[in-house]
Amino acid sequence: MPDMLQAIIDRIVETAEPDRIVLFGSRGQGKCAADSDYDILVLKRGVTHRRRLAQMIYLELASIPAPVDIIVEDPDRIEKYRNTPGFIYSEALKGRVVYER
Repeated sequence: MPDMLQAIIDRIVETAEPDRIVLFGSRGQGKCAADSDYDILVLKRGVTHRRRLAQMIYLELASIPAPVDIIVEDPDRIEKYRNTPGFIYSEALKGRVVYER
């Protein structure tokens, strides 16, 4: 696993204690350019303040010299809305699991 991705994963795990982390988008598909962002889905069962947790993660990632997009969600909510048009969940779930507790 590339050093940059591992650093991102390590900081997310330390901050959020997630159940699973999924890398999706161009990096998750292995079709990225050097300047592609990291699209990350952070799954945490029972999370009630998704935006607050995402903000905490972004603060921890501030010194990472790469663009990172974070989505924090409860796995049950993902399942509920995975096939709903307009939601990114179905695309995110096609990504690659890079961490699982």
